[in-house]
Amino acid sequence: MVTTAAELVAQARAILLDFDGPVTPLMPAPANRHAADDARAAVPAAADPMPPEIATTTDHLAVLRWAGTQDDAVLEAVEKACIEAEVDAARVSEPTAGALDFLHACAELGKPVVIVSNNSADAVHVYLNRYQANRLVRGVVGRQPHRPDLMKPHPSLVLAALDLTNAQPSGSVLIGDSTTDIEVAHATGMPAIGYAKTPQRGHDLAEAGADVLVSAITQLTVPR
Repeated sequence: MVTTAAELVAQARAILLDFDGPVTPLMPAPANRHAADDARAAVPAAADPMPPEIATTTDHLAVLRWAGTQDDAVLEAVEKACIEAEVDAARVSEPTAGALDFLHACAELGKPVVIVSNNSADAVHVYLNRYQANRLVRGVVGRQPHRPDLMKPHPSLVLAALDLTNAQPSGSVLIGDSTTDIEVAHATGMPAIGYAKTPQRGHDLAEAGADVLVSAITQLTVPR
C-alpha cells in the first residue's frame, strides 16, 4: 500500500504536473491582482456588467472564465491580456524549491512528465526555456485557445496529456496545488498528490480527496 508521495511517484509510469505552484509560483501577490486588473481593463465597454465577484477577484483566470460566457470580442480581448500577463510573469518567476531537481530526476529515470496547466502553453515554454528544462518534459498541455470552459477541472487537458505518455490513468499520477487538480484527477481515474503550500490549502486539498499531501516539492523525490 502506498503511504507517501515519493512512493506514489516511484510507482507511476507517467506524471502529470500542474505548472503554477508545483513548478513555479507564477503570479505571487501583487502580480496576480495586476494580471486580473489587466484582464478586466481589456473588456470592451459594450460588454455586460461584471458580477461583483469577477470585478474584485485577484484571479485572472476567473475573469477569463467569465469572458468565455460573453461574445467573441470580449473573449478575444481578455484572452490576449491573460496570455500577455502569463508570459510576462513566466519571464521573471522563480522555480518552486525542488521542482527542477524533480524534473531532472524523472528524466534520468525515463519517467515521462507532462505539464498540464490552465495557463497558456506559451507561458510554460517561456519559463522552461529560461532553465533549459523543456528537454526534461515529454510535453506541455496548456489552456486551449478560445475555450476557457475546457480548463481544469474539465478533463480535456488531462486526457490530452495522458495521450502524450501512452500511459493509463490508473498507472499515472497528477500533482497539483488546487482543488480542481484533485477533482480532474479523480474524474479521469488517476491518483492525485496535493501540493499544500499553506495549512489552509492542505485542508482544502484534503477535503477535495487528495490521495497524499506534501508541503514541499522536495518530498516527491524519486529514488535513484
